[in-house]
Amino acid sequence: MQNGPHRDKPYILATGEQAVSRLDLLERICGPGTHHLLSAAGLCPGMRVAEIGCGIGHTARWMSGQVRPGGCVAGVDSSSEQLQVAKQSAAESGATNVSFCEGNAYETGLQQDSFDLVYSRFLLCHLADPAKALDEMSSLLKRGGILVCEDYDDGGIFTEPATHCYKRLVEISNAVNRSHGLDSYIGLKLPRLFREVGFSQPEVNVNQIALLRGEEKRFWELTLREAAPAILAAHASTSEELDAICEEMRQIAQDESILLMLARVTQVCARRP
Repeated sequence: MQNGPHRDKPYILATGEQAVSRLDLLERICGPGTHHLLSAAGLCPGMRVAEIGCGIGHTARWMSGQVRPGGCVAGVDSSSEQLQVAKQSAAESGATNVSFCEGNAYETGLQQDSFDLVYSRFLLCHLADPAKALDEMSSLLKRGGILVCEDYDDGGIFTEPATHCYKRLVEISNAVNRSHGLDSYIGLKLPRLFREVGFSQPEVNVNQIALLRGEEKRFWELTLREAAPAILAAHASTSEELDAICEEMRQIAQDESILLMLARVTQVCARRP
């Protein structure tokens, strides 16, 4: 994800090769919803597209296939480790119409007024100034171009029946986010933020992801383990408690009688006036 100078604290999760397993799992969970969203928003052959906060490039590579023939995709991320994986994966897949460059969400370095569609997923939740990032993304669009963003909120994470570990996950997440100047409920605020940066008629959809079984049900356990150093630094938990929470999550992942509401993802798109 992106770090703006003097604004954002360091990204709290792993990057590069260390992040691949978790991010592959995230793509299996969220990819289908993202693909449906982008198709409905108007992604089509011939478009020039940018993804801000592209990570290791899952969505950028998928979009590169959708904009053929004649289209291209530019991915931007602040992490050189993420970009190294993204470039290698694109080369291995034969995606020749996608490129990746280093930049942050506030100053992407991309040409303004030149893209047909600009996209981000789970980027704004890592930024101290999400409105400034949205303003930058808007500036990249041609007149009539489409801005598409997805983000989640901590309130959409729970289990039925309720469990202690997922209640603590939300509390810990909120505490760490506060210490980093981040908003745990940024997803729900996306429509308002779009209006604030000049998009008068945003379209909104909410995708609630629910799981009963499968490796995907371990996503928050794996994420919590990656975030442990930042959690401890924020004094939001202890090593002993994190170990206990992760073990409880592992057991829940094996219990098909417990429904995990993995995340509530707010999806917003709008055309630049």
